[in-house]
Amino acid sequence: MSNDSEANFDIVIIGTGLTESITAAALSKAKYKVAHIDPNAYYGGNEASLSQDELISWGEAVNEGRHSKFSSFSTSSTTPLPFSRQYSICLRPSIIPALGPLISSLIASGVSKYSGFKLLSSVNIYSSNGKIQSVPGSKEDVFHNKEISLIEKRRLMRFLTFAAGDFEEKVELEGKKERPFIELLTSTFSLSQELSTVIAYSLAHCVGPSDPALPSLARLRSYLKSIGRYGPSPFLIGHYGGIGDVSQGFCRASAVHGGVYILGRTITEVEYAPPGSGETSGFTFILDDFPEALHSQLVISTHGLKPGQLDVPSSSIPVEETGPYTVARGIIITDRAPIYTNPQQTSAPEGEEAGAALAPVSVDASLLVFPPSSVGKGSQTHSATVHITGDTSLSTPKGKWILYIVLPITGSPPQETAEEVLQPYVDALLALTEEGQEPICPLSASYFFELPESAPLLGNQLSPKEVRHITVPPLNYSTFPELPDSATRHAEAVFTFAVQAIQFLKGEDIDETEIEFWPPIEENDGDDDSDS
Repeated sequence: MSNDSEANFDIVIIGTGLTESITAAALSKAKYKVAHIDPNAYYGGNEASLSQDELISWGEAVNEGRHSKFSSFSTSSTTPLPFSRQYSICLRPSIIPALGPLISSLIASGVSKYSGFKLLSSVNIYSSNGKIQSVPGSKEDVFHNKEISLIEKRRLMRFLTFAAGDFEEKVELEGKKERPFIELLTSTFSLSQELSTVIAYSLAHCVGPSDPALPSLARLRSYLKSIGRYGPSPFLIGHYGGIGDVSQGFCRASAVHGGVYILGRTITEVEYAPPGSGETSGFTFILDDFPEALHSQLVISTHGLKPGQLDVPSSSIPVEETGPYTVARGIIITDRAPIYTNPQQTSAPEGEEAGAALAPVSVDASLLVFPPSSVGKGSQTHSATVHITGDTSLSTPKGKWILYIVLPITGSPPQETAEEVLQPYVDALLALTEEGQEPICPLSASYFFELPESAPLLGNQLSPKEVRHITVPPLNYSTFPELPDSATRHAEAVFTFAVQAIQFLKGEDIDETEIEFWPPIEENDGDDDSDS
């Protein structure tokens, strides 16, 4: 930036989390001048993908109170592992539905070309007797499954047909939309408790037994419709740490379209001059160890990164409250993957008798769900999810795996440490080995709590004509697959509000109609990115 005009922006966005990164890319592609600032030296904010040595440093910062979203970090690694820079460890891992807001934005924005993806290979469920069940991924899998009786298969197919359609006004749901989903499965569709548990926790990804029927059915319908778009699985996982790398992809798209990025610099001073103050009206930012001041008319940030205690017209985007859950998180690095019966092999191979022993295999790019009460001393009220990923997703060195453990908890963090809360699941997971083998010994184990943020009060809403600072909605945990799509919905709402605010500040007519989130991709769009 060599002259004053280059330091003047329409919008400054603070933080490079997934919501902010998508917003920045959309605004840049819409021809607005965007400066994107992050006090961290890496992209992704709370959803970042870090190397193993960066994770250790991040944990130290958590315990110093520098990341308010997280608390109580502990790790067995005091020094980095060999090839620590080859790990891409996501702070808030998730999977991406093959149909949904994020995948649509990845395609419509052209950001998909900056990242790689692979199908989630399987979803499996852990039962209280230590048995691992494969979750059927299609009608054919249901019919070939030897563990489901013929009567149950018919009932299951009736339910899946119902769940895949327009069920909102169906008689089966009358008066039951807010009733527990599992109760609907057992009472209305006469499914067994065991099968209902599989459906609720590994297909609808419910958090607990009281999850209401309507939103659970809506999630299940979305996932059922996703099957077959890219293959047999309804979910994708991203390379290089998943959604952390996706966040960086959207930042790169913003940069291609003129966005300016400043990482690792804190805002030391910020001033605001109201409209009518001449050329100096708007915000002026002074950054630590940065030669020039930045100027903008509008600021977008999370509540935790609001610039100073400025008394400026500020508005939050209203979102539906989820949870709110505290989340106990574990990140286990191993040189052996958990092993159990082939999750894709639901019937005996051709030429073998039914019931013949199936060869155990290691599992990569998969989910293992622990329903409530499935593990001794584990949670009686919430399900835990384990996401297993390895070198096939380019997230680890060859022959290494990352086991992400996620357990939502209602209310504040418990008195126990995150490690103590998750230890029953860790023990069960590491015991999944071939017969006669010792349990898996972790190379590294890290634990911490993710804390919920309060949703904005509806009374704080201002019109786009009044607002100068937009607060990004909190991205709290709801269910394991929902985070990426929730971030995208939030980003679209922020984008629309920001465009209307900037239109007013520029003296333009405010577009009251639906503003296009992603304009059509131009031919050779982004080919001028010299770093690609």
